[in-house]
Amino acid sequence: MAEGAKMLWAEYREDLEGRKLWTPARARTLDRLVRASVEYQMLYPRATAEGPIAMAPSGGEYFSYLWAAVQKLSDQIAKLEKALMLTPEAIGDKTASRAGGERPPCPADEWLKQQ
Repeated sequence: MAEGAKMLWAEYREDLEGRKLWTPARARTLDRLVRASVEYQMLYPRATAEGPIAMAPSGGEYFSYLWAAVQKLSDQIAKLEKALMLTPEAIGDKTASRAGGERPPCPADEWLKQQ
C-alpha cells in the first residue's frame, strides 16, 4: 500500500514539475489525491464483488455503505485531479504558459474595448 502511494506520488509530481505547475499548495492537494486513490484501490475490488445491495441477516436488503464510500471516493478523486490539472482536458487546455495569467479572449473583451 505505501509502496503504491509512493509510486503514485512520484508519477504525479514528475508530471506537474514537467509542466512547471508544482507549488506547495498543489503538494497538499496531491497528498489528498494519493491518499484517496490508495483507499479507492483497496475498497473497489470488495465493493464490486459485494455489489450495491447487501443482504441483512434477517433476510432483508439494504444499500451497501461500502459501495457508497467507493462512489464518493471516485467523485473526490475526479475533483482533485481536475484541481491539479491532471485530467486530459486540463493537460490540453491549461499549460504552464497560460498559468502565468494570460487568458483566451472572450466576448466581454469587445464590450470593454468600446467603453
